[in-house]
Amino acid sequence: MNIVLENKEIFDNNKIKRIELQNVKDFELRDIFECGQCFRWKKEEDGSYTGVIQDGAINVNKIDNNVIIQGNLSGDFEEICRNYFDLERDYS
Repeated sequence: MNIVLENKEIFDNNKIKRIELQNVKDFELRDIFECGQCFRWKKEEDGSYTGVIQDGAINVNKIDNNVIIQGNLSGDFEEICRNYFDLERDYS
């Protein structure tokens, strides 16, 4: 799995941070967000999910085998997402 981190500035000083996980096999949005162990995640019309982690909101989408996580968390965005989604563990 490759991880690409990108920052986009919107509305002056507010930054939307974005991570793209490339070539991901075992990261199924429905299984993660509708399993009964994750709460307050909203399924969007495009099939992505939006929720709150720590002090901000994120949106998670999967296109083919790429997972896009974007949001406005303060702190180390990549580290927060790695911990929340347990990205170091192989679930295959």
